[in-house]
Amino acid sequence: MVLALAIDADKFHDVFAADLPRSTTSVMAVSKRPVSASAFGDTASAAAWRTVPSWALVATGDKAIAPALERSEARRAGSHTVEVNSSHVAMISHPDLVTKLVKSAAAATG
Repeated sequence: MVLALAIDADKFHDVFAADLPRSTTSVMAVSKRPVSASAFGDTASAAAWRTVPSWALVATGDKAIAPALERSEARRAGSHTVEVNSSHVAMISHPDLVTKLVKSAAAATG
């Protein structure tokens, strides 16, 4: 049996995307796919962040992953970190900032 994790559609806006209009999150809530719980138990053979430069975006309003955990993981990886007052889906609510971060990482790594 495969255990899958999902956010209830009626809680999706508040938990996952509170900085987006409800008209947008209502579509997202019913079209999302659950995450397999095994994704949290799988192990990698090597962690790329140990040898490859990394960039991180901390969403300070994230209720899906605690911002303190996001900061801790970014610090552990030595990531170049940017914070944004956003929900979990900063790539949707703040696309310009996310694009700038990605371009910055691309430029720095050639």
